[in-house]
Amino acid sequence: MDKKHIFLGLFIFMIIVISLFLTLDDPPFIEPNDLNEVEEGAEEELEDVRFSIINRNQNHELKLISERVDNYQSENRMELYPVEIEVYDREDGELLYTLKGDFGQYFTREDYIELRGNVEIESDRYFIEADELDYFLNEDFLEGRDSVQIRGADFTSTAKRFDSDLNLRNLRLYAEENQTRAGVYFEEQNDE
Repeated sequence: MDKKHIFLGLFIFMIIVISLFLTLDDPPFIEPNDLNEVEEGAEEELEDVRFSIINRNQNHELKLISERVDNYQSENRMELYPVEIEVYDREDGELLYTLKGDFGQYFTREDYIELRGNVEIESDRYFIEADELDYFLNEDFLEGRDSVQIRGADFTSTAKRFDSDLNLRNLRLYAEENQTRAGVYFEEQNDE
């Protein structure tokens, strides 16, 4: 009888040890709120995407080109990795500007584009580099920040940030130290 009790005790002990070992490998308990965060993602994940946006206020057509697009339809937002935007005049089809960045977000409801990382804007009259750029399509308004450098045929300028329209008619540069404003005007170069 002693041997039976010893084997029964060892058997129960082994079951307890094995069950403890197996419970250590179980994933941690996830709160219900965490489940929602995990499940929320892009409704569409697309590769090698090209699409156009018509900006009737400025009479521009924007062609967006990206290697990968995460489309959040419920948020009216697209994430583009990387992004290139070609801005064309709708009347004559002429390429006016090219905008590039490592990452972009297009907010469809607001007609607003954010570009981040190695941002470049190029036209036949100027070239701009910045770390960040916000482009408000309906207002034709740009706002760039961090390590801004603007180059033209006969000028070069650096600033902490800038804002302007795409034609640089109302360009304002802001200095790094005290955020003072310096105005630069290109009226003599405009073909109006």
